[in-house]
Amino acid sequence: MDQAKKTKRIFLILNCLALGVIAMNLTAPVHEATHLLTQMAAGLKPQLLAFGVAGTIGTPSVDMNSFFWKVMLEGSAALMNILIGTVLLIVLKNAKLGPLSRPLVLMTTIMHYSMGFGYFLRDFFLYDPNPGDRQQGDWAKVLERFNGSIALRIGMLIVGCLGILFVFYIAFRQAYHFIRDNNDKKERNTVASAIYLFPYLFNAVVFTLVEMNGPVARKNMADFLIISPIINIFGMIGFFWGYMFVAHMVKPPKKNVYYFSPCAEKKPVLWIAALAVLAFDAFLLCPGFYF
Repeated sequence: MDQAKKTKRIFLILNCLALGVIAMNLTAPVHEATHLLTQMAAGLKPQLLAFGVAGTIGTPSVDMNSFFWKVMLEGSAALMNILIGTVLLIVLKNAKLGPLSRPLVLMTTIMHYSMGFGYFLRDFFLYDPNPGDRQQGDWAKVLERFNGSIALRIGMLIVGCLGILFVFYIAFRQAYHFIRDNNDKKERNTVASAIYLFPYLFNAVVFTLVEMNGPVARKNMADFLIISPIINIFGMIGFFWGYMFVAHMVKPPKKNVYYFSPCAEKKPVLWIAALAVLAFDAFLLCPGFYF
């Protein structure tokens, strides 16, 4: 590989890392903000909003025997992730997006879908019929409000499995919009590692580290060291399997759907913006805003 190609690949990776950071900040805080706003609408008072957690206090003033509030009080955030992922997927399929905006929308779509469907799948296993003081998991809490309904639990498993498989399909199919020659394994690996593998590894490590200054870690570091890496590793698992399917495991489609390559130009403004977002996360959003 000559020097010009090496430089372009470095710029491609840096751009995708920056877009991955921005996409993460368009996903996880939105999830927590949805929790906060929903619970405020139910009559609770806001206490905390951080990167990975939202807190409220008080007693709901709404009818908690209603189906709507049994689902929405703790389950609304995952549903919002799925709704946003669907809107972004429509944008991805229909809007004229550029070499920077298309990877950003793709990453954000995968993150929202992964988080939304991931809660159904994870909380199917996480639900504890005898939780003691506190049930862990958004939809495990919903399930608890329905007295551990077998039908709901099986429904969660089905929706979670189908949703995650759909995420894998999106990651696989959409990557080929950036690949000129479907049969060029080297190009497939270059593109898939830039838009999927490197952002996946970078975000899993970096956001675990910055969240060490967050409320969960300050309250119980041992629990944090178990919970946070699991969320950051498995919460973006569509990125890992998107890379594996495109670069190594699945035969490429016969039909070429190439639009254009992701941006491999020098974009220092984008890199600075991503670093500023990371600084905001590390020093303000992860420690949390208390009300």
